[in-house]
Amino acid sequence: MPGIGLVSNPYSKKNRKHPERLQKLIECAPDKDLVRLPDSFDKMDAAMEHFKQKKVDVIAINGGDGTVHVALTSMMKIYRGEQLPKIAILKGGTMNMTATNLKLRGNTVSIFKRVVKAYKERELNCRQISLLKVNERYGFIFGSGAVCTFMDLYHRSSNPSPLVAAKSVLAMAGSMLVHGKLAAEFFKPTWQELNADGFSFGRAPYLAFLITTLPSVGLGMDLTFRAKIDPKKAQMIAFRDKARIVPQVLRVWLGRSVPPDVVDDTVGSRFFINGEKSFRYTLDGDMYSSSGKLVVETGPLLDLVTE
Repeated sequence: MPGIGLVSNPYSKKNRKHPERLQKLIECAPDKDLVRLPDSFDKMDAAMEHFKQKKVDVIAINGGDGTVHVALTSMMKIYRGEQLPKIAILKGGTMNMTATNLKLRGNTVSIFKRVVKAYKERELNCRQISLLKVNERYGFIFGSGAVCTFMDLYHRSSNPSPLVAAKSVLAMAGSMLVHGKLAAEFFKPTWQELNADGFSFGRAPYLAFLITTLPSVGLGMDLTFRAKIDPKKAQMIAFRDKARIVPQVLRVWLGRSVPPDVVDDTVGSRFFINGEKSFRYTLDGDMYSSSGKLVVETGPLLDLVTE
């Protein structure tokens, strides 16, 4: 069998904090020639080129959402439309939303051991999920507006975690109740025209919007549960200026519906964002800037290992 490729950034926060974990992963790899430790974009491309030449069946990625996003972007660049390998996400970062959606159990090393065992026994289970494509970058969760400012708050912590994320939401909710400085900083509406598969929602001031192929975006909330209806499509949910965004998110957290007059919610495969000026956006936690116009579309279906 061609084998399993393992890619890991040796200088990521968790790998620097737990170097013994990386060593254990390497020891578990069936073929050491298929282990790559890229610490730059060029070296990631070289790793993917090596995996392509060796015709690996599975690429295991040790990292969080950001590392997965960089690895998949490189993979799509190198494979250029050829058959893609299966992807095993090892839940090795500070943000692991994709792994959480796959309901992966255990730590990084135990996940990899189970993947190797299942591969050898030809019992590897997978779930198909579509990538998102944004300016030749690939990932699973696109966000802008308050989504970006939430990420800023999250990463201010020296030790980002789900608990920090929950505290950030509560801090924003409290600030909104008293019209505090934090709310004013985070909830600045921007005028955008949103279009999904040719249907225009018109131009409006939006506080935040998400486009994702994952049904859960964290904190136990299936905010984008419609994303799982069709694996080839993504769900867009956009909060308008008049929406008190944190209370609406809390409604979802409590299992209640969001009033349709405060949110634009749809499923599609191609989304066009037309803004009056440049804006920031995030793709799987990494930050980027758009000139004002941006296309977000679903890409190829990936086979993601669920063990």
